[in-house]
Amino acid sequence: MSAMKGRFAPLIVANCAAALLAFAARAGVAAPVPAEAPAKSQLLAIDRFIVGAGPARDAGSLGALVGSDFRMVGHDGARVDRSAFLAAASRPNGLGRLSHEEVRVRLFGAVALVHGVVGALDDGQSPLRLRYTHVFHWQADRWLLVAAQSTPLREGIAAAVRQGSAPPQVSAWHGRDPAGDDTDVLRQLNEQYVRAFREADVAWYEAHLATDYMVTQSDGSFEYRAGALAAFARPTFAMNFRSFPVEQVNIRRFGELALIEADNPYELKDGRTGTARYTDIWQKQPGGWRCISAHITPVRAS
Repeated sequence: MSAMKGRFAPLIVANCAAALLAFAARAGVAAPVPAEAPAKSQLLAIDRFIVGAGPARDAGSLGALVGSDFRMVGHDGARVDRSAFLAAASRPNGLGRLSHEEVRVRLFGAVALVHGVVGALDDGQSPLRLRYTHVFHWQADRWLLVAAQSTPLREGIAAAVRQGSAPPQVSAWHGRDPAGDDTDVLRQLNEQYVRAFREADVAWYEAHLATDYMVTQSDGSFEYRAGALAAFARPTFAMNFRSFPVEQVNIRRFGELALIEADNPYELKDGRTGTARYTDIWQKQPGGWRCISAHITPVRAS
């Protein structure tokens, strides 16, 4: 039971205002995506509802906010589908008070990303802080949650965005982007992303990370593009890893965005093994596909 509570901690349903339920449950004709200000207000309200703490959870009200194609990576790295998520929501949460901070909404047409930190504040227990990324898709007349991922913040990791060093001086990338079907292109870009990590090819990242790129690292820290580029410039693979393949690739498309979900089952030079499970989010821009978000969660050993 405690494992199930932890897995679904970032997405807990609470009793909420009747107006929000009416918004989620109403039936009507298709409506255009709201303008920026009302869209952000709606998304913040829905997001608060999804992560809110309360004495009871209502799977029915949550179901009205969760898309039929919902997929989640819990903070232990486990993959969770919609039915399992809703089933967990019907159980008493027992988590006490929750903190909710560092919430930001990013709009991309009919798709929105919400990043935030939620923390369990149970008396007498170690606090559990989770960094999450929620992906919402405007469908017909409402925002629906279609993807979620969370990562525990290690001790000492701040909830605020990490202010990294200045990005390195990078020479131009002289490679060629793949062409053809979008799914094939995205699959090849994903392979290039991992290969660039192995080779510390920061020029590739400079060319393919969007200017507003943000990343949740495996320790739960959150940083901007500049900090990520500085990290990619270091020979991390050569210094620490024996192998770092990419497996279990799944690509989903929502409007102008694509979600790439995959695993990196790695082996370190000292023989230790593990798996990093990630979701990269790409946007189709005039100059080609660019990565706008990455979220990494270590898979907990069973």
